[in-house]
Order: sequence, then structure tokens, then C-alpha cells
Amino acid sequence: MKHKIISTIGVIAIFAIGIYIFFNNSGTKQEIIKIGAILPLTGDMASYSEPLKRGMDLAVEEINIKGGINGAKLRIIYEDDKGEAKNAVSAFRKLVDIDKVPMIIGGMFSASTFAIAPLAEKEQKVLLSPTASAIELTGIGDYFFRIYPSDIYDGIFLAQFAYNELQKRKIAVIYEQVASVTAIANKFKTDIEMLSGEIVLFDGYNSDVRDFSSIIKRVSNANPDIIFIPGNLNPMANLLIQAKQLGLNKQFLTISTFYDNRIVELAKEATEGVLFSTPMFNPTSNTPEMTNFIAMYNNHYNTEPDILVGYGYDVVKIAAVALLSGTEPEIIKNSLYQIKDYPGVTGNTTFDNNGDVSKELKMMTVKNGVFIPFAK
Repeated sequence: MKHKIISTIGVIAIFAIGIYIFFNNSGTKQEIIKIGAILPLTGDMASYSEPLKRGMDLAVEEINIKGGINGAKLRIIYEDDKGEAKNAVSAFRKLVDIDKVPMIIGGMFSASTFAIAPLAEKEQKVLLSPTASAIELTGIGDYFFRIYPSDIYDGIFLAQFAYNELQKRKIAVIYEQVASVTAIANKFKTDIEMLSGEIVLFDGYNSDVRDFSSIIKRVSNANPDIIFIPGNLNPMANLLIQAKQLGLNKQFLTISTFYDNRIVELAKEATEGVLFSTPMFNPTSNTPEMTNFIAMYNNHYNTEPDILVGYGYDVVKIAAVALLSGTEPEIIKNSLYQIKDYPGVTGNTTFDNNGDVSKELKMMTVKNGVFIPFAK
């Protein structure tokens, strides 16, 4: 009987110690910090998310090798929206209701982001987009942030570049009718007209268009000095190929979605001389951040990173900075607002009171099949 009492006391003591350790540890330290990510991992837009995810995974590995976030390992739970708003909503619900994450990286494109930003505000979960750029996302909620500049900057910058730098006065605009691209086209048109330039043709097309011959004929008849063609990779490639085949020998101008080696592979010599804007990303920079980033990426993939890899890397590193202050959504949100001049590989990041950033843009062109900085 005595042995049973001693044994029982021992079990109770061990249990009590276990409870004490659990509550003390769980209140002060987590072994893993989980956040979510909503990206188009499959479908037509998956080619864009692949380099972005590489950059994100690279950042997670680096953070965890260096001790994690206050000693806790960072883990990203990825969900696939296939680039569609309805899937983004389902992914958001799963991450919030089942995985209980306090923060989500996404969406990658503006359409998906429009669908989930109001939900993030309602649920008070931080939503940090790496690349969504639609003007209408500005002010959509107190819990929404993005590290890619709003389309308003592209529209203003390119209008001024075309009018002031290139001295072009008659301009045709051929744009893909998706939210972010349409916003850029509209802003470009407005600013060109404010500068006293003339928009001789303003024509949109659906994303599934393959035959651009009628549009090219209208452009040719309008006889512009330059043609602005904002869109996504495949439509732009088709448009450039057919323009060359039909003898439309004009200067083309576009946006950063062009900054992808695959467009040169698809459209080949039809890309020669195309001008495009892009946020600052200089892999030859000798800053400590860029040098470290390039070395890590080369070691993993034996190739050079592109700008989407850079944005994937930066969005996770910035998330980690905010998570250092705590893992409650309100704390994360307030920490993001306090970030000033974070030195990322895509430029310095400071969030304004709308969760937007202002980043310097630059002009690039294609010469002999290679992307190079534009020099007048």
C-alpha cells in the first residue's frame, strides 16, 4: 500500500512538473511560427509564382539557419489559388479557420487580392502582398500591405518617360483587359493627355485573344509615334510576333510583366528594342543584402535570380521583421507600419498609412536578346 502511495505521488509530481513546463514555455516561446501564403501554384499563372516561391523558400531557409524568429522556426503553409478569386477565398478560409495563421502572404495578382483583402480586414488578419499592384487596393483595409508599388506609379512614370524623355506626341495604347493592367493604361492615358500628348488609339483586348491582326491594322492606320502595350507575358508575346509579321515597325513600350526571359524565348527577335519599366532590382549591386542574396541563390539553383525571386525573398524577410515583435495580428500590423527604409534586394521599403510603398522605377530594354538598362 505504501509503495502504491509513493508511486501515485510520483506520478502526480511528474504531471505537475509537466503542466508547469508546458504553461511556462507556451506562454513565452513557440517552437514554430506558422504563416500562410496564397499563390497561383498551378494553372496559367503558375509560371509567375515559381520564381516568387523560390525566393520565399530561400528567405525561410536563411531565417531558420540564423536562429529563426526569437528562436522559433518560421514555416509557410502554401495554398493554391490558381490565379482565381474564388480559389483565393477558399484558401484564405482554410488558412484562417483551420491553420489559425495570424498573417498571410498574398495574393500575387490583384484579382485574388481584391477578393481576400476585405476578409483579412473583417477577420483582422494581416495580408502582405508581394506583387499586387492595382490602384484600387490603396486604402482597402488597415490590415493590408504590399511591397510592390501601386500601378499609379507605373502610369505616371511611363507617361512622363514617353512624353519628356522620348519626345513622343502621338501614342497608341493596346492593353490587356485585366484589373491591374487596365488601371495602368487608364492612368497613362490621363497623364499623356495632361502633358498635351495625343492618344491616337486606346484599345483593350481579352486575355484569351490569339489573333491580333485587326488590332494591329487599327494601330497601323492610326500611325502613332510609339505603342504602349501593357499586359501579361503570353498576350504580349503574341502581339509582338504578329506585329513583326505584319510589318508594324514601331517603338513598343510596356510594363514590368515583360521582365521575364521567357518572353524573349517566345517572341525572339520581335522583342528587340522593346522598352519597359521595372522597380529597381540590380543583381550587380554590391550592397551586403544583394551580395548575400545572389550568393545563396546561385548556390541553390546555379543561376541568376530575377526580380520575382527578389520580391519573394523580400516579402518573407519583411514579414519576419514584423514577427519579431510578436505573433498577434494587431502587433504584426503595427510593426509593419513602423518599418522604415528596410534595405531589401528590391529597394528600400517604408509603408505609408495605406500600407503602400513608394519605390524607384527604372527603364530597361532588349538588346540582342538580353535585358539591359535603357540609355538614351
